[in-house]
Amino acid sequence: MKKRLLIVLTALLALCVLLSIAVFAENELPIVPGASEASAATEATEPTEPTEFQYEYPNDWSRPALVFAVENGVLAGDENHNLNPQANITRAEMAAVLVRLLGASEPCDLSAYQDVDPAAWYCTELSCAVNAGIFGGVSATSMQPNAPITREQAIVVLSRAFGITSLNRERYKDFTDGSDVSSWARDALSAMKLQGLANGYDDGSFGPQNSITRAEVAQLLFNLFDCIADSPADIPASGWVLYRGSEPLPGALRLDGTLIIGQAIDPKIVAFDWSVTDSVMLRTGKDTNADLSGLKATRLICAPLSGRINGKASEVYLWGAGCSFYGNAAMLVSMDGTQSAVGDYSTTELRAGHLTVTGNPGKVTCYANTHLTVNDGKAESIDVNGKYVTVDGTGSAALITINAGNFDITLPCDRLDDTWYQTYVKEHDNALSTVKTQMVPCTVEKDTDLYSYQGGGGWIRSLPKGTIVYNLFHPAGTWFYVACTDGTRGWVPRWDCYIPDDPPGATNGSLDYSDATKEGFVDLKGYSSKTNYLVWVSRYTQKVIVFTGEKENWKVYKTFPCSSGANNCPTPEGIYEIYLSGDHWNFDNYYVTNVTLFNGDIGFHSILYNYDGSIFDGTLGYPMSHGCIRMSFADSNFMETLPLGTTVVVY
Repeated sequence: MKKRLLIVLTALLALCVLLSIAVFAENELPIVPGASEASAATEATEPTEPTEFQYEYPNDWSRPALVFAVENGVLAGDENHNLNPQANITRAEMAAVLVRLLGASEPCDLSAYQDVDPAAWYCTELSCAVNAGIFGGVSATSMQPNAPITREQAIVVLSRAFGITSLNRERYKDFTDGSDVSSWARDALSAMKLQGLANGYDDGSFGPQNSITRAEVAQLLFNLFDCIADSPADIPASGWVLYRGSEPLPGALRLDGTLIIGQAIDPKIVAFDWSVTDSVMLRTGKDTNADLSGLKATRLICAPLSGRINGKASEVYLWGAGCSFYGNAAMLVSMDGTQSAVGDYSTTELRAGHLTVTGNPGKVTCYANTHLTVNDGKAESIDVNGKYVTVDGTGSAALITINAGNFDITLPCDRLDDTWYQTYVKEHDNALSTVKTQMVPCTVEKDTDLYSYQGGGGWIRSLPKGTIVYNLFHPAGTWFYVACTDGTRGWVPRWDCYIPDDPPGATNGSLDYSDATKEGFVDLKGYSSKTNYLVWVSRYTQKVIVFTGEKENWKVYKTFPCSSGANNCPTPEGIYEIYLSGDHWNFDNYYVTNVTLFNGDIGFHSILYNYDGSIFDGTLGYPMSHGCIRMSFADSNFMETLPLGTTVVVY
């Protein structure tokens, strides 16, 4: 079955980049990935019989799949007989592969996407993929059809296309760079990882933003399916099976594995006696009317373009453009779209979209940006576990527990538990008035002046003896940067002011803020990062706080003790980015390691070590460095693993 599968799959991979032939003029030849511009410019000739070539194959993980594909005559090389297994696949090409695998033929309007050419070879296939709920734009107006698809994007569209789900949503963390995976891709990667379909690199990373190659896509698809069946007679007794035929399936069917049903079939499906040990997924078309009341399966995944499905399974997932499901289940999960369900469920989970349940949804969990409507039934409990959740309907709930803000709840309930909300939100929303920064008051010892530039340029005003200024930055030299009590900032001659050495700073490291205050500070400040990490150096508490998430939705990941710059040379406040890591500095009497730079030669590094490996100075919790952020060896080693481009806030 694997052999037959790769013949089909690799043919589709090759075909998806050849679909533009029909729209070219007679004297034009389309450029096929792997072909040179010179060969593309030559005059088209009559096709000839394929010729056998001896290709060179890479000696790596991709070799078996590539050898198999070539032996079946479906993956061809360029004019130099090179397979180009590392050539990237574009988003449009990937959409074409999936649409043809599923037999999807219902297009939609893509005019909102300004970068989609209606005359392009890919337009029909791409619109079918979007209509099926497999593909989406990178923004409301951009599809980027010709951009290489990233590894995380590929995982998401494969997961959507073939209904690959998992109750364990944390498996993306198995990869060393799991925190770099975009929030919208984490569920898909977790599911694919759990199924053994998404493997990373040898170093344990996944490379979510890397492009994906021809070899990698072929391998993913090859790993996924055991059979692609074009008629019911082709369906084996076991394995992962994609049925893309148009002939009706029999009323009695046995499969030890998973069955995925594509759009080519008549959407009026009746299962009198189906036994599928794992999953059944319906990727059917409009006006689906499936009676699966005779189905026995662990998991039923409903993703038609529209319609009604009667069925039952231990787990029911509603996905895609939207459908109405009728039946009971132990677990009901809404994956996206606008869905409805009529029945009773032990647990219900809203990962995305709007779900209307007519019946009893049991114990419900609502994640961010979801909408639950309960009609004519009563929920045992509803946990609001994300922001921007709406809960309404004509039914009711015994208990609603609030674990996130910005909610809209009008559903009647016997008891509303908002203890967490009251405590967390209060601290979160008051964070800007709670958080303090390190202030080093310095007394002007003789009449002097404040200047715009170090060295005395750009006179601002006079500073009489006794004036209090605050040391902000003291680079090497005879000037330092200060703030006046009214907020005016400028440069002052170093020796005209007294900078206290004692006490060592604002804190001894014993202070800390709650997670709600930490998250509130970075959320309300509106800090963003190019990566899924954000770092805040709190000079007042002498803590380094690492967050994961995104702008206005940061969550505390780790908090480390540190020592920032001493009173004489405080770490400059500001917003920076990590730009270098992995350095090692030697000084006259000691050295530091795990250096991660974010502001010139200022960065995170370890405590001070003697050259025999013993500790020279391991003090933390006091402002006492020369401007860098000292941390323990283990903590500084962690900082070294953060991706370049991560925002660092010093305050």
